[in-house]
Amino acid sequence: MNTVPMYEAKNKLPLFMHQAEESGPVFISRRNKTVGVILSFDDYNKLLSKQPKRTILEAAEEFRKKTAGMFTNEDIDKIFDVRDHSPKGTSWEDDIFKGVFDDE
Repeated sequence: MNTVPMYEAKNKLPLFMHQAEESGPVFISRRNKTVGVILSFDDYNKLLSKQPKRTILEAAEEFRKKTAGMFTNEDIDKIFDVRDHSPKGTSWEDDIFKGVFDDE
């Protein structure tokens, strides 16, 4: 594990970026406490790919918990409603096949 002080990471960023690409994460410390990490782009993508994807329902539930009391359930339902509410005839869903199956 490579740990460097923040001032050194600032002054030698290209060196530590190269180290992260070649030999793994470089940890950054401030006052002997680890406060950050430099990762290669490949390592970062690997971390992201391991995280489960959230559904819209999970995001809505998390939003409900974080904003408890600020919004009504109806308000939150409107925020996370992904259905098309455009008037009939103005939605791409209504017009996508317009003229395709018409008898001419």
